[in-house]
Amino acid sequence: FQHYYITNNLSFRNMVHLFNAGPAKVPEEVKEQIQSEFFNFAGSGISVIEISHRSPEFTALMNESNVNLREILEIPDNYRILWLAGGATGLFSSIPLNLITSKDDVVDYVVTGTWSKGAAKEAEKYANVNYVVPIPADFTGVPLEESMKFTPGAKYVFYCDNETVNGIEFPHILKTDSTIVCDMSSNFLSRAVDVQKYGAIFAGVQKNVAPAGLGVLIIREDLISADRLHQVPKVWDFKLQDAANSCLNTPNVFSLYVTNLVLKHLMKNGGLKRYSELSRQKSSAIYDIIDDSNGFYACKIDKDARSRMNVTFKLASKDLEAEFVKKAADLRIEGVKGHRSVGGIRASLYNAVTMESVNFLGDFMKSFQKNHM
Repeated sequence: FQHYYITNNLSFRNMVHLFNAGPAKVPEEVKEQIQSEFFNFAGSGISVIEISHRSPEFTALMNESNVNLREILEIPDNYRILWLAGGATGLFSSIPLNLITSKDDVVDYVVTGTWSKGAAKEAEKYANVNYVVPIPADFTGVPLEESMKFTPGAKYVFYCDNETVNGIEFPHILKTDSTIVCDMSSNFLSRAVDVQKYGAIFAGVQKNVAPAGLGVLIIREDLISADRLHQVPKVWDFKLQDAANSCLNTPNVFSLYVTNLVLKHLMKNGGLKRYSELSRQKSSAIYDIIDDSNGFYACKIDKDARSRMNVTFKLASKDLEAEFVKKAADLRIEGVKGHRSVGGIRASLYNAVTMESVNFLGDFMKSFQKNHM
């Protein structure tokens, strides 16, 4: 009875309005397809969680995923796609390990929030890190271009396009003459990207694409080299993984499978142009409520750097924020508690979050404010 109720009662499945920062919401249509194919992947009679990564069915899945990602992001032919273990955090280490070729190499890091700060600290283990701007006491936006001090001849410049914890997003690509390496984990596939302007783009798929456990790296092929200063663990060796079509070791089969379903879902439903506009509409709906609240809700992020993906704000006290989270949960609004390191409230508005859910959250915010004025 319970299995029948959960899988067949649409009101039960759709009653939760999920705003998790990651692992995050997956489109309903995709979850339905996962359910329908779960016991019989690609006509094999085997579940997708049992399929061999050496099987022809999985090879076809890997190849199709690469083709679909190339199409939706318009990735040039001289870029390679790697699907790697460890998510984006693993790539914090593997990027400098693979790209540093000399002990004299300098890498530039633009720190605008929690994740870029963590990436820089990890890179310090393997490279000479120059902080393009001093790390601020509080993260509230993107530094002015004239304040950035880049290193001439830097091996690469790193920045995080969207800071999930802090709710900060670059409104445009970083302007520099050096090779750009960009962490796009939490706004990946939310807008068009001119890939050829980057040396490498990477993301953990668990925020805006699929279940946790997989990182994707899009890297210009001239950056994949065996000429490196450090020894690199083979599972994070870009040259070895590229030669093995990301199957040097067993990849996360299920996460890749869901990623491919989401890619097809995005292309079928208007592509990145449509989802970019939806992201703008969803985030504007919440920011407008914040800005019209006369300070009841406070967002400290500079308006030109407010994230479309992760809307962060605070209330007058921690007790009031705790009540907000509790009352929201009573209405089946889940995932709005801020990150443990910064507190406050956070609503993550990834591609799979519907306008209906955003409006439901917005109505709750208005009601909560009215009841506490």
